[in-house]
Amino acid sequence: MLYEYAVEPKAIGASWESFRYLIEKFGFHRGRLISQFPGKWMQLVVEAARHSGMQDVRYKSLVDRLQKAKREALIRSGREYDPRTGDWLDNAIEQHTLDSFHAIIASENRGDKDFILVAEDIVEETPLMSTRTDWGVERTGEAIAEAMSPLLKFSKKILFLDPYLDIREQRYRETLKASLAIVAAHQSGNFQCEIHFCTHDSRPSTEFVIDNAAAWLSGILPESLSILLFCWEVKVDGDIFHDRYLVTDRGGMSLGAGLSSESAEQKVHLYLLEPETCREKLVVFERDSTVYKLVEPILQISSDGEVRQI
Repeated sequence: MLYEYAVEPKAIGASWESFRYLIEKFGFHRGRLISQFPGKWMQLVVEAARHSGMQDVRYKSLVDRLQKAKREALIRSGREYDPRTGDWLDNAIEQHTLDSFHAIIASENRGDKDFILVAEDIVEETPLMSTRTDWGVERTGEAIAEAMSPLLKFSKKILFLDPYLDIREQRYRETLKASLAIVAAHQSGNFQCEIHFCTHDSRPSTEFVIDNAAAWLSGILPESLSILLFCWEVKVDGDIFHDRYLVTDRGGMSLGAGLSSESAEQKVHLYLLEPETCREKLVVFERDSTVYKLVEPILQISSDGEVRQI
């Protein structure tokens, strides 16, 4: 599962040893995410490291690793930070009461609260640092979308990979509707959503899809949102397109039974993907990829019903 943590800048930036130990615990692939709280969290970590007297080579390494963490572990949750409330820990506790973090990591546990971890006391066995990178959820559109929500909220490139995904079928549309609602509620600016599936004998023709896609996705696409459809053909003696994934520029997860909504009585097994696996998948499903054969054209369906060939 994916959990949000508040990490005090001066606690993680107090020394190279503290920074290195803590930063390695976080990432979409590890199930732990650092809230950029406040919005200038990275800047505050850098300032804490500078004031600690950290050696130049380690200071540079810290800055570089922060940039890597920005892609793989940090999220902007939009939480309010008010200096009138007090210092960083006072603000974190206040935000925890409004919308709880999984835990707060700080240089001290003021008030001996059970949701605060003292940075220098954290070890692998610390209960609130324990996470699972695989778990099961009900096989419903809402449950699947909720499990994927941290990736849907904070990624700019979102790929739904399922060889059997068919927008004609309600069981797939249910999951897409719930997922895209999360995207629309949290995203702004430039982002891209794509569906990648595999061709087979019962797939409709491109012309039929163009004529009917808007109707199939009516009420599924939020206002002003569009989605791209990629159809792939497996090459003779080539790689099989079988596994189902959500892959993004921030991270990804495998969805064992796929994206279809079936029943709350069934479970779909999920597990988080390593960053390198995500990068490989993004390359495999680029338009000019040679792993599979693209069945052109790519179709772009917009919420206003327009269908364009790309």
